[in-house]
Amino acid sequence: MRILGQRSSRERRLEATLWKTQRTLNTLINNLPGFVYRCANDPEWTMLYMSDGVTEITGYPPEAFIDNKQLAYNDIIHPEHREWVGNQARLAQGLPIEVEYRIITAAGDVRWMWERGRGVFDNGQLMYIEGFVTDVTRRKLTEIELLNRETQYRHLFELSPDKIIVEDLNGNILDANEAYCQSLGYEREELIGVNVRRFVPAEHLHLVDKHLAQLARGETLVHQVLSLERSGQRRRKLLRERRIPLGGDKKGVLSIATDIEDQLRTMESLHASEQRYRSLVEHLLEGMAIVSFCGDIVFWNASAAKMFGLQAKPGEAIVNARSLLHPGSLDRALSDFLSIREGKDVTAEYQCLRLDGTAMWLEIYGTHIDYEGEAAMLLLMRDVTERRSVQEAREYLYWHDSLTGLYNRHYFEKVLAEGVVSPAIIVADVNGLKLINDTFGHVAGDELLRAVARLLEEHAPDGAVCARIGGDEFVMIIPDAELAQAERCVAVLESAIAEHNSHTVPYPLSVSFGCKTAIEYGGGVYALYKEADDHMYREKLLQKQSSRSSIVHVLMGALQSKNFETHEHVERMGELAVSLARAVGYSEGEMFDLILFAKFHDIGKVGVADSILRKPGPLDPEERQEMKRHCEIGYRIAMSSPELTRVADFIFKHHEWWDGQGYPQGLSGHDIPLACRIVAIADAYDAMTSDRPYRKAMTVQDAALELKRCAGTQFDPYLVDVFVAAL
Repeated sequence: MRILGQRSSRERRLEATLWKTQRTLNTLINNLPGFVYRCANDPEWTMLYMSDGVTEITGYPPEAFIDNKQLAYNDIIHPEHREWVGNQARLAQGLPIEVEYRIITAAGDVRWMWERGRGVFDNGQLMYIEGFVTDVTRRKLTEIELLNRETQYRHLFELSPDKIIVEDLNGNILDANEAYCQSLGYEREELIGVNVRRFVPAEHLHLVDKHLAQLARGETLVHQVLSLERSGQRRRKLLRERRIPLGGDKKGVLSIATDIEDQLRTMESLHASEQRYRSLVEHLLEGMAIVSFCGDIVFWNASAAKMFGLQAKPGEAIVNARSLLHPGSLDRALSDFLSIREGKDVTAEYQCLRLDGTAMWLEIYGTHIDYEGEAAMLLLMRDVTERRSVQEAREYLYWHDSLTGLYNRHYFEKVLAEGVVSPAIIVADVNGLKLINDTFGHVAGDELLRAVARLLEEHAPDGAVCARIGGDEFVMIIPDAELAQAERCVAVLESAIAEHNSHTVPYPLSVSFGCKTAIEYGGGVYALYKEADDHMYREKLLQKQSSRSSIVHVLMGALQSKNFETHEHVERMGELAVSLARAVGYSEGEMFDLILFAKFHDIGKVGVADSILRKPGPLDPEERQEMKRHCEIGYRIAMSSPELTRVADFIFKHHEWWDGQGYPQGLSGHDIPLACRIVAIADAYDAMTSDRPYRKAMTVQDAALELKRCAGTQFDPYLVDVFVAAL
């Protein structure tokens, strides 16, 4: 019988075994990478037991947590992870709990814990929880970093403006970002699992297999494709594709698409625009050139090449711009080019040279540009040679008399306004210009003026200015001249005019001169001109009668030169007229006027064309009208000469008929002056009995019969009877 209080050897062996097992378990538990715990099932996780590993993880000793002596385990759990209520459901069902959460260590560090535990029951009642906790901070942070990276990449994937898809090596879409979906007009769910061939035009499908095969071999592709959108529209895209791992041994394709349709259209538009502008530049009527600031022509269009006679192709630099500038424009052009270099725009006209050496005028607009990274000048050129010629012609006409080529009144007044040092002024006035114009016409008067202008130019001193300042008035300004020099010049001009008149001319030159010098007069140039003009006018009054008479005699000579108004005819007609006048009792005191009238009665015919005067047949109505003008012309000539003034009225009326059918006034009977009726019969008789170019002379008898036939119509019948009776 065993004595009470004494243990059997078996009990001692069992106790030793348990102790040994306990020590082994303690050793095992305390060397685990974490700690083992037993806690009450309450919200504070009141610990009943904790292995030593808790100190290494939390920084607190186990006893700090046992029965919540210093703090509860729940106090070090991060507030976001206190899930006591959530865990109760699993524990109540007998299921283990497995959670990850953060704790705050005694040092204030945050660590991630992994915990696995399960409930211990007694008679169906949950008594406490046992479990194991280990530090997984390193793994968790790695997972979080990986998750963050995945999130970042997902955001990049989703937010990228490029269209991105992931597909397998057969072309099936595994993922697509928002940009890709929007570009095609599909939702993501509609694209996942769809093959990319669906979005490729039929004529390009053969390229898909080729590209997938290249990608499967590990090649990276960058190529342009044509993509079909949901709307059916085709758009060009640039694909950048490469093979990527999908996980495990699987491979796929990352495809990044950039829509280049708008870009290509813009480029095509720019290219087309460039072609249009290039065509415009090349076909521009205005010349265009780009010139470097060292003067080399680096570009020009066809018009510029044509202007200068360039044979090289447009764009080839062949010459320096300076070689194309006329020396007279070189300095100005270089100055303007410097202004362009400083950024100023310049428009000017320059005289330029073609390659064959001929000159032309160009209007050039120049501006500063950047050409292929270098500063240069853009020059737009327009040939203004013709306009310049017209402009110079207009300027010439503005300052010159268009008839004589001398300077005109504008230039004369300009010279006076600018002032001349001690000038002499010679004023010249052409006498009888109106008579010449009325008689021979303005063509003859113009020739008279040109003749005077030639003489002035030929005999003007060096430096003198000759100008026509009025219809028949000329002026010569001689700088720094004394009176003797001016008078010698006038004498030379008068001698030249006399020499001119000594030759056979259709009409004589008659010029009145007046001159004054600043040294002699001492007034201003305007007053000096007035004095010279007054001097000329006084000289003109002294010469007026003789000059007009000389012109009349010259005109009569011109009439006789027409070969039918011969001197003999005039003499015979005068004798016949005197005989008839005496027979009818004409006053002897008026007989001189009758003779003068008979001599000059047809002087107006000098203003009638020879073609009319010499016409052998009848005149047409226009020619007859022109012939009738000789009465009026003759009247004006006679009125211009003092010696013919008394017979001017007779000359005007000498073609009036007895019956009123004559001209120019249609007078009849005794309203016609007697002298006119007498000369009409004498003129007709001598004309009929004289040879003319277009007929032979009549006999005296036939002429008398013709006079009698016309008596009472053309001629005074009484005078015809007296005249015929005296034959």
